[in-house]
Amino acid sequence: MSALQRIFSDIFFRRTGILACSSVFLLFLLGGLVRVTGSGMGCPDWPKCFGLLAPPTCDCQLPPNYMQVFLEKRIQKVNRFANTLEKLGWEKKAAEIRNNKDIFQPEPFNATKAWIEYINRLFGVLAGLFALLFWFFSFRFLNTLRKVFVFATLGFIALLLNAWLGSIVVATNLLPGIVSVHFMLSFSSIYLFMLALNSQSGFVFAPREKKKNTHWSILLLFSLIIVFLGTLARENVESLSLSGALAKDGILNWSAMGTSFALHRYMPVIFMVYAFWLWKSGKKSIPVQARAFGIVGCLAFCQIVLGAININYILPPVTQVFHIVLGASLPILIFYWRIAKPIEAE
Repeated sequence: MSALQRIFSDIFFRRTGILACSSVFLLFLLGGLVRVTGSGMGCPDWPKCFGLLAPPTCDCQLPPNYMQVFLEKRIQKVNRFANTLEKLGWEKKAAEIRNNKDIFQPEPFNATKAWIEYINRLFGVLAGLFALLFWFFSFRFLNTLRKVFVFATLGFIALLLNAWLGSIVVATNLLPGIVSVHFMLSFSSIYLFMLALNSQSGFVFAPREKKKNTHWSILLLFSLIIVFLGTLARENVESLSLSGALAKDGILNWSAMGTSFALHRYMPVIFMVYAFWLWKSGKKSIPVQARAFGIVGCLAFCQIVLGAININYILPPVTQVFHIVLGASLPILIFYWRIAKPIEAE
């Protein structure tokens, strides 16, 4: 390969990597929109929607017994998934899935929800295409920077696994637990793609003390725990909403929200205080690094405000979407600063 070809190959590699990361992140926004609008089952089958390449515009385009037809297909897929879980030794989870009554509820057609879910899937396909191109261009580093190829390959596999898990989410009618795993697995794809990009030429960050890496690691772990608790709390909210026990007299039913919600509510305050403390303590010694900690603290404050609005106004859709997107952006931004190479040697 000539020098010019290597330059163009590197350019395409980095651009497709950035596009792969960006498109996966966009799925957090679209996924949040799907969640808050209740469109997760807008298409009862996968990868098609009501057996079509594009959603119908009205139920007049569907057979009279369409709900029963797609229900039977879903039950068959659920049984195959439960059988797989049993073979892996997860008999309890398999039994939970088989005994979940929600799985056996037919899904009526709703054009708005179908198209919201369908658009989410289209961008999922787009993310897959960018990831495939990124993986293809990573072959150039197979014999020179092997870890670039390894990270790109693992990221692509994680994305494919998450796409398959998305089909299981649909098949199990948004079964709690699986939805959370599906959400959290998205981070692994972005992280692996970022590691591949960083291994190839390196993200650049300001000079920092070696011990600051420990602070970034703590913030990263803290943020991922908060996000995971948020997914569990969200599943509990949906369950309470369906049963009519989410709120009483316009006030959120605190006693029914569970431990995950309580931790998700108060841990961000500790996270924010820690980030602002890092900002204050490093303003003179490493000002650029301190500003990064300050940005994290400000984003955490915004998250707390959005959470308060969600609680006091019983989950307005707009603030829910912003809460989900901002919550996803924090662990990604922190991870970037954690792995980025300093401008000067430590």
